Amino acid sequence: MDYEKLRQYRNSHNNFAELLGLEITEIGPGYARAMMPIREEYLNVVGSVHGGCLFSIADAAGCAAASSHGNHIATLSNTFNFLNPGLNTKTLYAETRELKHGKRVLVYSVSVTDENDTLLGEGVFTFMSINKPIEL
Repeated sequence: MDYEKLRQYRNSHNNFAELLGLEITEIGPGYARAMMPIREEYLNVVGSVHGGCLFSIADAAGCAAASSHGNHIATLSNTFNFLNPGLNTKTLYAETRELKHGKRVLVYSVSVTDENDTLLGEGVFTFMSINKPIEL
């Protein structure tokens, strides 16, 4: 698997991520990192980064890691805990850790931090391989 080509493919084929300015910055075997600059439009009523942004980057990073095994995937389920508010946050970062790589089911732990390495949220995401190879 050419992980750089996969990273480019995922970035160029995810319209929602592009809308958010979310970019997959690294993919390796069962691993991915992502970043997302924060715009004023992403802040909630108290001035913190909206939780949907934290969840979106976590899901995108998890999907990218799961796709590193060569197949298209779909999110099955997840739990996500919001741990600290994203006040004065300039950039979000997500990093994955593979917990299970089965034939059809893949499970990842995903952490979301800010530019100061403050842990803002963490979750466990379960994906399903749809057994359709990614053609790069």
